Amino acid sequence: MTRTFRGLALAIAVAPLVLGAAAGCTGSDKAGNSESASDRPTVEVTAQPQDAQSAQVTAEQVFDNLSEGDWAGAWELWTDSAKTAIGKDAYIDLVSTCTGQQGEYQVTGVTPVDDSTATIKWTHAPAAGAANQTGTSTVKYQNGAWRFEPDPAALAAYRQNKCP
Repeated sequence: MTRTFRGLALAIAVAPLVLGAAAGCTGSDKAGNSESASDRPTVEVTAQPQDAQSAQVTAEQVFDNLSEGDWAGAWELWTDSAKTAIGKDAYIDLVSTCTGQQGEYQVTGVTPVDDSTATIKWTHAPAAGAANQTGTSTVKYQNGAWRFEPDPAALAAYRQNKCP
């Protein structure tokens, strides 16, 4: 009989705690106001992975945009510091006259420099029939995304409103 009494006493003592905790989970506060899910902040993760493969994808997107004549799309993928060299509209007007920028590009290698920088090796077959070119470019991780950094000579040419 002692065990039954202890079990009953325990049930009586715990029941208000369980019921009180369950009542606290109903979404209502003491004033009778109910909370809605829209009152809570929503966290959305949109950052790209910080790896060499994602860096390569960004470079390939820039090169595809250049090959297809999507100058605005290429400029949008530049680093913040590169965008200060020339405004978007000025870049579009200039690069559309630069026949050397057009043609097919191929990424041939990616070398991570550190967690936020990668070097991209590429080849370029200009549309004008000129000889193939090879080069390297830098891709940097900024604000949760990989961004393309044109080489310093190209940026200097853009600042002077000239084709690189």
